[in-house]
Amino acid sequence: MPLGVNPEEFPFVDPATLRKAVVVCHRNADADAYLSAYAISMLIGTLAPWCETDIATPGGMTTLTQKLSMKFPHRIADGSDGDYDLYVAVDVGDEELLNEWKEKFRVSQGVKVLVDHHPSRGGDLYSYAIIDEEATSAAEVVSGLFERRGVTPDPQTAQALLEAMLFDSSHLAIAGPSGLKAAVKLIDAGADLALARQELRSEPDYGEVIARLKGAQRASIYKAGKWVMATSHIGSFQAHVARALIYLGADLGLVAGESDGETRVSMRATQRFHEATGVKLGSQVAEEMAKRLGGHGGGHATAASFSTTSGEEGTVQATMKRFEELLGELKKLD
Repeated sequence: MPLGVNPEEFPFVDPATLRKAVVVCHRNADADAYLSAYAISMLIGTLAPWCETDIATPGGMTTLTQKLSMKFPHRIADGSDGDYDLYVAVDVGDEELLNEWKEKFRVSQGVKVLVDHHPSRGGDLYSYAIIDEEATSAAEVVSGLFERRGVTPDPQTAQALLEAMLFDSSHLAIAGPSGLKAAVKLIDAGADLALARQELRSEPDYGEVIARLKGAQRASIYKAGKWVMATSHIGSFQAHVARALIYLGADLGLVAGESDGETRVSMRATQRFHEATGVKLGSQVAEEMAKRLGGHGGGHATAASFSTTSGEEGTVQATMKRFEELLGELKKLD
């Protein structure tokens, strides 16, 4: 995969010849993925006003993203729109999360671009890759694209990017200097910080509430040195339950569940745990377990997930052994 490309050359195709483009999110698009895709579509529209751009959301969107898509509406591709001159994957992490769009990328003669803040994966799927692993959101990378192309986002697009950045950086709590600078520039472009915070608040889905409560009820607690790890299992909302375990006080949360014939594992860790241990959930656990068990996954240092077809019990046992490799013996607490 060509890395280190010049972002100033985005979209890596002569805008005068660009007629049809699609921006593809990861499966079950979250706020960062969809709003970043929305902003990329606006950037393409500025560079090539004659280009028709779609957004693709394989497997749909999260509940919050559905709400945000009402405020930032865009035409959604249904997969039957034929070939495109330009394919842009944003916030994908693992090419398997493109779902059916992975094959479309592979067989198309169009230019394929990856814009991401996850570690590079995808082999020869993309023609060009713009990746910043130091960024805490895809939106931060996209914001940089606007700047490198000399385009100031309109207030609506700036708002979308700011809300995406807040979503993926815990409301800027884990954003680095570049992320904070990007947020200020978006505010200067017309984004409203208070409104962004308000928009990201939503009434929890009833199913999510029940999943969190059941997940807490089913939790098992382990200790590795001074670190507390909590595990649980639930059929859906694994990421939400893992996050809830962190809110309850665990340093590390792991939640597994069976869905549509595959085992899905979501993990969360505190920033304190990551900084003290150096453990990166994405590269050292999710990616590693996907390799060992046959599946796909990835993520960040403190938030990651993977999927396999190895069965829930075997997958969890294997993952716990991986944590013992990294942290030492895990002792279960009564």
